[in-house]
Amino acid sequence: MDSYSFSAISSFKKCPKSFEYKYIKKIHEAFFSIESYMGTSVHEILRWAYEQKQKNIELQIDDINNQYKHFWDKGSLWKVKVIKSDKSIGDYFDQGLELLTSYFQRVFCFDKSVSLHLEHKFEILLDNDIKYKGIIDRVSKTQDKVIRIIDFKTGKVSHPLETLQLPSYALYVFEQNVDDKIELAFEDLKEKREVVVPFLREDTKRVKLNLIEEITRIKNTDTFKAKPSILCMWCGYNNICENPHDSVKKVVENRDLFNSEDEYEKCCPRCGGILKERKGKFGKFIGCSNYPECKYTRKEW
Repeated sequence: MDSYSFSAISSFKKCPKSFEYKYIKKIHEAFFSIESYMGTSVHEILRWAYEQKQKNIELQIDDINNQYKHFWDKGSLWKVKVIKSDKSIGDYFDQGLELLTSYFQRVFCFDKSVSLHLEHKFEILLDNDIKYKGIIDRVSKTQDKVIRIIDFKTGKVSHPLETLQLPSYALYVFEQNVDDKIELAFEDLKEKREVVVPFLREDTKRVKLNLIEEITRIKNTDTFKAKPSILCMWCGYNNICENPHDSVKKVVENRDLFNSEDEYEKCCPRCGGILKERKGKFGKFIGCSNYPECKYTRKEW
């Protein structure tokens, strides 16, 4: 590997075999979890919304909702898998919409901070032969002139100092700024809260050493063994893994995983219902069979 990331390090810790498939052999995953798809959609809309704010474009909640629906529908939903049997694609669509609506009303409308970076890619040199890279959701400057590194979370949230994610991003931010103190923040969208902690330049030495230690452990690994767990159900490599969790072995098929993009085209991206050709006062269109509960439509196949 030319460079490492927090995602790569986390992947190795969870399951070295999954890490090998993705980062060493570079095999494409057979599917994406619906949780991942929803999270990506929410992140994309937040990036877009803050870009509009930078341009002094005032947004309404309908603008956020419409942009979210557009991004959701145009994605590769045919590669998405719903793991939880009591949930549907529509449930996750609604959840993402609720997270965005809440954040818009609770934080975004009142946010006077300035965005310095949005979905910002970076790469730094940790050691002579170790490069570290990442993507920062948002770097802002508060009204008090404090630089804040922000990561938006749609799932479980830990303390910003419990993992290397935000502290490792601080290595890059400190390289770009003369300030001796910044803030690390997790935006917990699910629990509707913000977890913010100060971070000092002097703390970066420890973070750098921890990163080098974690990466060196990966570089010195010869055999990447699977770590079976219930999380295997969410792994896009469970179809080729030599030793998946028993829960994976028991699953023959999942109704929300489509075999091809063509098959997905016949299913509603909002609720998973069957799409049918219909006639309206303006001519033919494609609509969901679950109408009026689901009002998804499009012009043609």
